[in-house]
Amino acid sequence: MEEEWQPTKSRYAVDASGRVGRVVDRYAGSVYLRPPGGGREWTVPPESLRQPTADEMAQVRIFTTPVPAVES
Repeated sequence: MEEEWQPTKSRYAVDASGRVGRVVDRYAGSVYLRPPGGGREWTVPPESLRQPTADEMAQVRIFTTPVPAVES
């Protein structure tokens, strides 16, 4: 049986507006998210979050995959 998805720390989640973020903390009925690749946190009620789709996770990988430096 598949486990029900929960917005737990270090997982990615999508808020009601469609923004994707990594769960960095939960406190007092709020979930704190940070955009892929870094940026300013925002808070969301946990009931308004959902699991990212495969396409959304592909976009996350674009922002979080390191690119090696090219030396000339």
